[in-house]
Amino acid sequence: MDEHADPARLEEALRETPRGAMALAGLTVVLLLVAWFAIYLFVFLPRGQVG
Repeated sequence: MDEHADPARLEEALRETPRGAMALAGLTVVLLLVAWFAIYLFVFLPRGQVG
């Protein structure tokens, strides 16, 4: 770690980083669910019952 790092900038970065990580994780989960529903709607439903 840089010994000359400004403590105020470091504290600001540590305060902002978890929010960004949670936003990225939430966006990823939403995109995964949208993709799952798209596959369900466009692949599984048109096939109907198998058997």
